[in-house]
Amino acid sequence: MRHVSIPAALKFAAKNPTPPTEVYLDLPTHYLISRRLWQLANNPDFSQRGSINRASRAQKMILDRLVGRRRAGSAPAMKNSASIQFADLTRGVGDAESEVD
Repeated sequence: MRHVSIPAALKFAAKNPTPPTEVYLDLPTHYLISRRLWQLANNPDFSQRGSINRASRAQKMILDRLVGRRRAGSAPAMKNSASIQFADLTRGVGDAESEVD
């Protein structure tokens, strides 16, 4: 078993959205955990209570690990621009109201 850092595992899961093999027992644990975190961040289930909150927390965890944190009043963690694409969590809100009418 080789050591993989958390940012490296998250980047690997982002670059490989489909598993390399179909047998989940052969996949590394860091891939399974980081893949699940990306799924939680980008695919909230609007029918479940608390899924938007869970997705927001997962997005915050990913941002903290990939970009870094900073203390209040200090310079940004990264001076270069870095972008992470997340799904729009508000996309189903207007649709649900129109279906009720």
